[in-house]
Amino acid sequence: MARLLFSNQFLDDAATIWSPRVNEHLHGVLRMIERFPESGSAYRRASITDLFGPGVRTCAISPFDLVYRYDRESDTVYLYGLVNQKTAR
Repeated sequence: MARLLFSNQFLDDAATIWSPRVNEHLHGVLRMIERFPESGSAYRRASITDLFGPGVRTCAISPFDLVYRYDRESDTVYLYGLVNQKTAR
């Protein structure tokens, strides 16, 4: 299983989730990424690339996109943040 490293931005974003349903979905996606780190979409909106750089992946956790990068060499997932899908363009 890949190692998950959480950025401060990700932790701050996750702390704003008040919905138990969204929170459960987030934890399920984190478990999936831990086991299958390349399962997120390599397709991303331009604003996400602008914020986080090329090579990031996303997973939808409505109403957010979870943004992360996987380093295969170290088998590490870097979790960058949660971006509101309505504001990403």
